[in-house]
Amino acid sequence: MAIFNKLNQQTDCSSNITTIAAGAHVTGKINVECELHIDGEVDAEINSTGVVKIGQSGVVKSNLRANTLIITGKFLGDAECESIELILGGEVEGKLSASSLTIDASSSFQGESIRRQSGGSSKIVDFSSEVKNSKADEFESPFLADGLDQETK
Repeated sequence: MAIFNKLNQQTDCSSNITTIAAGAHVTGKINVECELHIDGEVDAEINSTGVVKIGQSGVVKSNLRANTLIITGKFLGDAECESIELILGGEVEGKLSASSLTIDASSSFQGESIRRQSGGSSKIVDFSSEVKNSKADEFESPFLADGLDQETK
């Protein structure tokens, strides 16, 4: 997508912001190269080469691909990005795949996260198999049934 001035010359898209205002409801598919700021409700697949921001009043039910996703509203779906930030009470239910994931203490996340290698490939880490294969099960506690350790008895 390009924006042209009166002389039909393409302008720099990095300074432009597409906004979906509070009260608006968008369905379908959104492809955008400029920054996208959502304060309304979106039930649409979103593809962006830039930054997507979900404002505090924004609700997005979607599969989303973007360079950066910043959530202060509500996101329900799957997102694949270079970096994802949940800040200022942002809420997520779904699957997040990113090289960098930041979750503010006031935010909530329910779902699955996958850490991607920078540049695109995903790496799923299964911590449960590491625990099962560790020697933690073979560890003998230094405490006896009466609560005293072996040295003090």
